Amino acid sequence: MTAPRSEPPTADAATYDLTSKISPYLDLHMMFPLLEYIDSLISSKSISYSPQDVAQARLELLKPTHMVDYAMDIYREVHGENATIPQDMEDQKAGVFKLMEELTIGQAKFEELCMNEELRVSLVFIIYIIIICTPSLLLFVVFSHILLFINLRHLS
Repeated sequence: MTAPRSEPPTADAATYDLTSKISPYLDLHMMFPLLEYIDSLISSKSISYSPQDVAQARLELLKPTHMVDYAMDIYREVHGENATIPQDMEDQKAGVFKLMEELTIGQAKFEELCMNEELRVSLVFIIYIIIICTPSLLLFVVFSHILLFINLRHLS
């Protein structure tokens, strides 16, 4: 007679989690859906990570990005809803808005050109002529993309 078989110890998903191994190779923006998935595993009790640790990791990943409002939300999640937002986050948010304003001002002339029907038609015609007369594939690709962008901006 053989001895009764004992059940092997069960391992939670953390045993097989490769997040820490693959994360250095992922773009920062690809990490956020992965962390959301880990949050769902935590809530379903499939993994034994601390929600606070995952939120803190998300907060650290957000620091070099321009997603300041999201970082502030995560900061409140980690430190409590009534927590005072650090001044460096407030400064970063002001910097992002300043950059956005500068970029908006910088592209205003191009947007005006794209929205002016008469100029847009003339520019499209000129680009068609250049495409037809240009033997270079590189120039063809560049002008085709400009033409596509102008047409898309006009439709929106």
